[in-house]
Amino acid sequence: MTTQRTLIGRTGQLRQMSEIAERAARGNRQILFLCGPLGIGKTTLLEALAAGLAGFRQAQLQGTPGERLIEYAVANRLLQILRAEGWNEGKRIRADSAVLSAGGALIAAVDDFKAGHPLLLVLEDAHHADAASLQALGFMLLRMPHDRLLTVVTTEHAHQTRREMGLVQDQPGAIQMDVSGLTRAETRDFLATTSAAPVSASRLSVVHRWSGGNPLYLRALTRATGADGLLPENPAHGTVPPSLAQIVRDWSISFPPEGTRVLQALAVLGTPADLPVLQRVTGSSTLLDDVEPLITEGAAQWIVTGGGQGRIALMHAGQRDALYASTPLGERKRLHRSAAAVLDPPDRWRHQIAAAETYDPELARQLWQAVAIELHQGIPSLAAEYLLGIAEVDPDAESRTTALLRAVRLLVLSGHYQTALSHAPRVTATAAGPERSEVLGLLEIARGHDAGAAEYLHMARRGYSDDENTGRASAELASVQASLGLGRQAIKSARHAIAHSTDPTVLGQAHSVISFASALLGGPAEGLRTLSHLRDNPTDVAVHDLGSLACRGILRGLTGQLHSALRDLTVASRRKAPHLARRNDFGAVVHAVGCHLVLGAFTEASRMLSLGLDEAQTTGRVNDFVVLHGMSAALASFQGRWEAAREDLAEVRAVAEASDFVGPYFHLAQASSVLALAQQDWRMVIESLADVVRQSSHCDRVRVYRLWCLPQLGVAYARRGQADAADGIAARLEDLQSYGALPRVCSAWVRGNASATRGDLHAALRHLRDGLAVDSDGGEPALHRALLRRDYGRLLIDCGDPNEATRQLSQASARFREMGAAPLEAQCAELMRRTDNAARMTRAQRFWESLTDREQDVCKLVGQGWTNKEIARELYVTTKTVEYHLRNIYGKADVANRRQVRDLVQMLG
Repeated sequence: MTTQRTLIGRTGQLRQMSEIAERAARGNRQILFLCGPLGIGKTTLLEALAAGLAGFRQAQLQGTPGERLIEYAVANRLLQILRAEGWNEGKRIRADSAVLSAGGALIAAVDDFKAGHPLLLVLEDAHHADAASLQALGFMLLRMPHDRLLTVVTTEHAHQTRREMGLVQDQPGAIQMDVSGLTRAETRDFLATTSAAPVSASRLSVVHRWSGGNPLYLRALTRATGADGLLPENPAHGTVPPSLAQIVRDWSISFPPEGTRVLQALAVLGTPADLPVLQRVTGSSTLLDDVEPLITEGAAQWIVTGGGQGRIALMHAGQRDALYASTPLGERKRLHRSAAAVLDPPDRWRHQIAAAETYDPELARQLWQAVAIELHQGIPSLAAEYLLGIAEVDPDAESRTTALLRAVRLLVLSGHYQTALSHAPRVTATAAGPERSEVLGLLEIARGHDAGAAEYLHMARRGYSDDENTGRASAELASVQASLGLGRQAIKSARHAIAHSTDPTVLGQAHSVISFASALLGGPAEGLRTLSHLRDNPTDVAVHDLGSLACRGILRGLTGQLHSALRDLTVASRRKAPHLARRNDFGAVVHAVGCHLVLGAFTEASRMLSLGLDEAQTTGRVNDFVVLHGMSAALASFQGRWEAAREDLAEVRAVAEASDFVGPYFHLAQASSVLALAQQDWRMVIESLADVVRQSSHCDRVRVYRLWCLPQLGVAYARRGQADAADGIAARLEDLQSYGALPRVCSAWVRGNASATRGDLHAALRHLRDGLAVDSDGGEPALHRALLRRDYGRLLIDCGDPNEATRQLSQASARFREMGAAPLEAQCAELMRRTDNAARMTRAQRFWESLTDREQDVCKLVGQGWTNKEIARELYVTTKTVEYHLRNIYGKADVANRRQVRDLVQMLG
């Protein structure tokens, strides 16, 4: 056997299998049960093992479902393989043969076939083999304990196969190896070997959760790629490939019919099922017996609930999707009807919708009532689900269209972007109108195409004739315009919304847009002035003002009010804002991470970032990953995890390239500059930021986020000799109305470096001392203060004050160590090594200046290695005079011998 497959995620198991083969080759018979569900990679492992075995003879056969009831079918096929040259039908094991006789025939055939060589005997899909053959094979293996024989049995039903072979647990020489799904990283590597285009980290997580890391599901998924090679946006919302459904169908019917019915019922129910519910849905009176082989063979699992009650569940989502797709339509609808008869609303309605074969006006009426209730209770996602049901069962065509459009709008506004996008083709097929335009605009938001969204929402606002719809569309348009950096247009649209709507949610969204847009036009302090109506205690802020609360926290952080910013941002990120204002949820998380970074609390920053990424995996837009991965790159950079930072930047770049507006490129530039800052690559800092800061398309963002990008750019200009450019950056930082220490520390840091570049070390030290003296108003900017202190120590070395330099650098190093900023701590250590050299140089210079002219003459010659006699002859003095000078020199240098004097002189050059 040879393999053409890529072996990923199995190297450890392959190594273990090779070790087992080595034991078999030494005359210690080994039996390996290779177990795992369909498609998990058992055959791939086996092929790799066989390809690497030198000196082994090999025989392979496979169980087939059609032979399951034919006595000794597999055993006779094995005999035919082993006795290929001398085979005839007279040597066939008869169906009425005893296991002893059949096993003896197999032993003789194996012995002859080996011919002194070790043997690899492979039985694949043993769960399909007939029981008589398995018993005969088991007998044979038990009778050959010292043969050079490795038998590998692959099976999906390990317990049943081992029981039929008589090879129970703890049998000497019998090993069971369970093959599990690939890890997330292995899934990425696996997909890289296919024709699929590279996947982002966010989509990889979705694919991994969906497939459980099963290579079969992954291969089937890659067949569903588009012409561009991209995987489906969300596998759960695509069509399960027919080939996979057929494979799973064949696997599921390999169980007894009762077990197959249980699997199909679990797929229809879609969630872990209580035994009473499952019993009523399947109609089984022997449910526990039906379930046992499913649990034993890994087709289903027990889940113990808090009350100790057990529930039955499938293994993972990919299995459920494939099982559901492979269940015949008639049986599927029958199971849905059975579930509807057992369950209460809303589960009953879900199954009634799935089972419906005609329009159902009564069900539609109940669902319309449920929609009103859920919207009143503030649960838009559940209302959207009912609306989608109405779009299937309402007999009125116009009502069905209305329900579809409202459902998709609610899905986007409640953050269920992928589910909303799965209905995009149906939305596109509806008749033109303002509601269709609005929903198409919201779908563009879900895709991360904010420029396209603005066009559709403009059309919707122009098309609506009533105030409430006009106000809602205006608020949505304003939110998109703010995201695009169009401050004046965003304010105009938000005010239009306020003028036309009385809905508190719409008004709250409009006010939050006005605050951020005002910051775009006039800076963070200007945006804060528009939020004076908010209660100071963030927990007292009403739900419809959560978007404004998040905005206040963001703008506070960007003016240096770090502690008050975190109070606002923490509340905003924990409470769910309504409608498009919830887009600020991720902004709240990202800016909270930024505040923690500036405060030097890297552990807390990492925790918040992890929460944000996890939430974005389930409810985030593509563009949400821009700011999250950008902040992740910054954190990884300061921690010295260079590869992780580059991976995050690659994620940001991929989203930016797919976006239809320039916003993501700003965040890419900012995050790239932090990596360069941490590595002290000043040229790269400038390359990352200089063009972005100058471009008119980014000027409003730079005005808001100047504390995130200008300090490192100003220092980089100074370190590259561009002092005037650095001073220009410092002036822009000083223009920021400051409510905290951070802006003043940053300005002093840039000014100090600019003065040093001009050679004015006195002014440079004064600026940096001023930065160190700034009070910690609003929160201690520990990171930036430590960076400033590091540069202060560097300049003290240049000024010839190594002792004070060491003190400052030690303090900076200690702060970096507390943060976990390893590369910054290493930079301080390198500078402190320079202070040691500087201290020695200063000592040597002071020593030299204390010498008389004659003593200096003597020292110079000592430094060149001359003896006393040679020095006396050169200076025309006696050796006693030389010795006299040397005693004075030793005393002034505080040394004991001429070697130490020579070292001091050589240090001076």
